[in-house]
Amino acid sequence: MVLGALVVIAFIAQRFAQRNDELRRAALNFQSYAQGATAASSALAQILYWNASRPLMPAGRGSLAGQVRHDGTPYRTQAGAVISVQDYRGLHSINGGDRRSLLALLVQDGVEVSRAQAMIDVLDDYIDTDRLKRLNGAEYFEYQALGLAGPRNDWLVSISELSSMPLWRDDPVRLARLASNVSPDLGHLYNPLTAPIASLKAMFPKLAPSHFGRILQARSEEGISRLPQLSALVGQPLDDDAYILLPGNDSRIVVWAPGLPRAREYNVRLTPAGELGPWVITEQHSTKRLKTSDEAPRAIAFPLAISAQRPEGSVAP
Repeated sequence: MVLGALVVIAFIAQRFAQRNDELRRAALNFQSYAQGATAASSALAQILYWNASRPLMPAGRGSLAGQVRHDGTPYRTQAGAVISVQDYRGLHSINGGDRRSLLALLVQDGVEVSRAQAMIDVLDDYIDTDRLKRLNGAEYFEYQALGLAGPRNDWLVSISELSSMPLWRDDPVRLARLASNVSPDLGHLYNPLTAPIASLKAMFPKLAPSHFGRILQARSEEGISRLPQLSALVGQPLDDDAYILLPGNDSRIVVWAPGLPRAREYNVRLTPAGELGPWVITEQHSTKRLKTSDEAPRAIAFPLAISAQRPEGSVAP
C-alpha cells in the first residue's frame, strides 16, 4: 500500500511539474508575442509619421541625411521590428493602366499567352459597368455557373478580389506571388525607381538583362533624379504623362517583429488635407513574415532612430 501510494504521489507530482512547464512556456510565448506586437505597432507609427512629415525624393521620402526608400527595402527600428514600404506607383494597376505590361507580368511568371489574355479579359469584365462578355471574359452567368458572387462591375478596392474571379482563382500560389507586383491604384503614373524587379521587367520587356543591372545600380547609388537620365538607361524616350520619378500617396507597408507568427500588411493613403488626420489605413491583414525564423532579416537602420540618437546641436553629415 505504501509503495502504491508513493507511485501515485510521484505520478501526480510529475503531471503537476509538466503542467507548470507548459504554463511557463505559454507565458514566455505570450510575453514574446506581446513584445513583438508592441514593437510592430511602434514601427507602424514611426513609418506613418515619417511618410507624412518628410519631403518627397525620387524613390522615397526623407533627405540626403536619411531616406526611407519605397521600393520594398527593409528597415529595422531600434526595437527590432522590420518595416518595408512599397509605393503603388512602382506596381501595375489592375484598375486600368497599360494592359500590355500586365500581360508581360503574367507571361514572365509562366502563364501561357492565351491564358494570360483570357485572365485580363476576365479582369476587365469584372471592372466594366456593362454585361457584355469579352471573348474570353466572364460576366454574371459565368460567375453564377461557378457559384461565385460577381462581377461587381466597378473598380477593385482590394487585390484580394482577384481570388474571386475565374482563372485568377485557379492558382492561389501564383496569385499570391503576382499580388506583390500589382495594386488597386486608380492612377496610372509609373515610377521605375520604386518598382520591384519583376514589375520593372514587365514594364520594359524588350530590355536586355544588362540594362536592368545598370538601372538597379543607378537606383542604389541615387544616380537617377530626372526622366531623361532614366531614358538614357532604358534606351527609349519616356513620356512624362506615363512616368514620374516621385512616390504617390498610396503605399503598401509591411511590418514584422521577432515573436510574431506573421507579418502585418497595411495599405495606407496619405491625406494631408484630410479631416480625420494626415493618413488613412484603407486595408490591413496578416501576411507571411519576412523570414521563416524568428531572427530578423538584415535591414538598414530606420533613419528616424538615427536622427533621434544624434547628440544635441550636432549637424547631420
